[in-house]
Amino acid sequence: SVYHPWLKEKLNILIQLVEGKKILEVGCGNGNLIKFFSKTNMDLSGSDFSEDYLKKAKIKNPGIEFFRGDLTDQDFWKPYENSFDTVICSEVIEHLEQDKIALDIIFSILKPNGVVIVTVPALSFLYSNFDSKVGHYRRYSKKSLTKIVEESGFKVENSRYWNFLGMFGWFFLFKILKKDIRSVSNSFFSNILGNWLKIESRILFPIGQTLILKARKN
Repeated sequence: SVYHPWLKEKLNILIQLVEGKKILEVGCGNGNLIKFFSKTNMDLSGSDFSEDYLKKAKIKNPGIEFFRGDLTDQDFWKPYENSFDTVICSEVIEHLEQDKIALDIIFSILKPNGVVIVTVPALSFLYSNFDSKVGHYRRYSKKSLTKIVEESGFKVENSRYWNFLGMFGWFFLFKILKKDIRSVSNSFFSNILGNWLKIESRILFPIGQTLILKARKN
């Protein structure tokens, strides 16, 4: 699928940002991302709001503990306070009307000095009908993401735009042609993007389709 090389390159970046041993992925979806982490010796768990996704995630990752969690329900997370070294939150908060509550919750469940790794769709001008169809409330800039992360008490350590080439593809397919993702997932496009991202992971571009941020609970 169009996502595979893209996901792999993204993972290579995320895995370098993770700290500690006890790792939670919030909004883990069907478990594709966490599957790559399972090759490490981390103590992994995943949570999602969708029972359907969790079933799939459990089948793909028999060794990992999954549970249903709502990132807008602060009471649910009380028992998990100060529990995790790293929380990974990848392509999640753009789906939440109240993204700030989710970050408050993540702050509370991290151990002191723990880190959150957030990835979100970037750049408001790329916002398309496709975004709204897949349930995105917004796309972020470095400034807007940093602001809400800091408001939750975190200290941002680094943030970068990523997937510069994908940005043009996204603009062309979803803004100009108004396509649906299902009609564009071919392996030719996927391989070009995968090869490009190998190069881009070593170069920082001033803009890109995705924003990756790491912040610490001080």
